[in-house]
Amino acid sequence: MLGKRVLSGIVAVCIVILVFWVGSWLFDLALIIISLIGIREIYTAFSNKGINPQKAAGYIITALFYLQHYIFEGRYDLVFILTAIAMSMSLLVWNPSVKPVDMAVTIMGLFYPGIMLIVASLMEDSAFIHPYYLLILSLTATYAADTFAFFTGSLFGKHKLCPVISPKKTVEGSVGGLIGSVFFVLLVGIILNRVYNTDVSIIHFIVIGFLGGTFSQIGDLTASAIKRFCGLKDFGNILPGHGGIMDRIDSLLFVLPIIYLYSQLVLMG
Repeated sequence: MLGKRVLSGIVAVCIVILVFWVGSWLFDLALIIISLIGIREIYTAFSNKGINPQKAAGYIITALFYLQHYIFEGRYDLVFILTAIAMSMSLLVWNPSVKPVDMAVTIMGLFYPGIMLIVASLMEDSAFIHPYYLLILSLTATYAADTFAFFTGSLFGKHKLCPVISPKKTVEGSVGGLIGSVFFVLLVGIILNRVYNTDVSIIHFIVIGFLGGTFSQIGDLTASAIKRFCGLKDFGNILPGHGGIMDRIDSLLFVLPIIYLYSQLVLMG
């Protein structure tokens, strides 16, 4: 299992590097594909509980959202989102077999992971120092927190963090994840300062590491709560040893918005 986990992790890293190297069009395409696979996993998870999300509507609306975002450069994102919510709610009128909970999960999938992942594109468009600068820091914070939380918890974990939601997670692991996130974001930030000849304050890297480490764990626990509700261990099996796409991006989905918000209000404010 560990061998599969490491191998698929290496493959995933290589794909990310390829996407960054090729540039914008492949990055945008990757976001659409990841979003659609993630939505499918969310809808499938809730289907196990007898809930009937309107999958076709979710896929079509998400694809159209990304399409209009790229065509109109995000100018109509908010209007599209509000229209999409209204259209989804109208399913209660046009299809009497659709229950309110079906509609609610349909809308949930549009946001989680659908629209939440668009923040990665907003980071690229902001071009703060470099199109992928903020995304690199976000990825670093997310997976440093995940890795350090796992190993710290395995070695020193004694006190349960959220036993009802995720029995294996510990307070010690959570603290270790937070420290790991701050440390590696600071390290990567210093390297990026040298590479791009910039002088972003280390205070910003520490704050980003702290925010990323905190929201990464909130995102992970949120996904755990959903999986527990749906009676699942993983969202899927597309990534051997890791589970589904959502099992890999659940934390990142919460990290991207907070770091982008920090960049807009503080770094570029």
